[in-house]
Amino acid sequence: MKNAGVVNQFKGALGRRTVIVFIALVVFVIIAGLVMPATLGPDNVRSVIRESSFLGIVALGQGVVMLSGGLDISVGNIMFFVIVYGGNVLAAHPEYSAILCLACVLFGALVGLINGFGVSRFKISPIIMTLATGSMLYGLIYIFGGSDRMGSAAPAPLQSVGKGILFNVIPYTGVMWLVLAGFFVFVLYNTTFGRRIYATGNNPKAAWLSGINSEGTLIKSYMICGALAAFAGLLLLGYLGTPTLRFTDIYTMGSIEASVLGGIDFFTGVGSIIGTIAGTLLVRFLFTLLLMIRVNDAGRMIAEGVLILVIVAAYKLRER
Repeated sequence: MKNAGVVNQFKGALGRRTVIVFIALVVFVIIAGLVMPATLGPDNVRSVIRESSFLGIVALGQGVVMLSGGLDISVGNIMFFVIVYGGNVLAAHPEYSAILCLACVLFGALVGLINGFGVSRFKISPIIMTLATGSMLYGLIYIFGGSDRMGSAAPAPLQSVGKGILFNVIPYTGVMWLVLAGFFVFVLYNTTFGRRIYATGNNPKAAWLSGINSEGTLIKSYMICGALAAFAGLLLLGYLGTPTLRFTDIYTMGSIEASVLGGIDFFTGVGSIIGTIAGTLLVRFLFTLLLMIRVNDAGRMIAEGVLILVIVAAYKLRER
């Protein structure tokens, strides 16, 4: 197939980028352990993995969208909507937890469908389209969420998943994250749909001329992203235990940071989903280290920006 060559064209770059980001992760973890040994304590590592899993699942969806040539800045508000509105409905009807959780994920996919349709069919800028849907969701949260219902507890099974630890080693959410990452690595590198994503992101017009439904591929990518954001919202709700009005915009920017650190370029169809794992862990380990040494929010934002510039510069220098 013609589009199979698109994946092969970037295999060398993907391998180099993945190696670089994982080396950077190992080096950073070693430095963090030397500066603050407590960061590598078992409890802290489990905490980092759990917190990384929520961001990592969102970053998987963000990565799929970015590889197909898009960008989704509504993911944080999809999570927020599921946590607040979905959490209230789940608390009111715990007997229907399974069906309601599925409905939440389908809602995320529906938002993704709207985003993808606007971007692909009406040619609206991905930033403008997803900003619009995200803003509408944010408004709906405050209309239907109701601060008087924030104390309602999430169903016990959902809390067990969100807070549980498998064999007292790794959080359940971390296992789910790694399983999903493995699934998407397989899909992107071993299926026709995966090759279509790379072809669409690389050159949508050329993909269309070669017989690929680039619009449909982009829409499906946004649907995947929305569904994963909703799923991450459910897991975070289970961990928190109750709905909260705490803003989750950290997951929007965090998912973009993790994808970029993982080696995914904007609007080029170049990158690696597996790199988002290391990118996510880098973001969370950095946040934890800076928090433990009492760096304020401004300092953490500066440090994250410097980290992104250093890693991306390493990619570009290595590819010359």
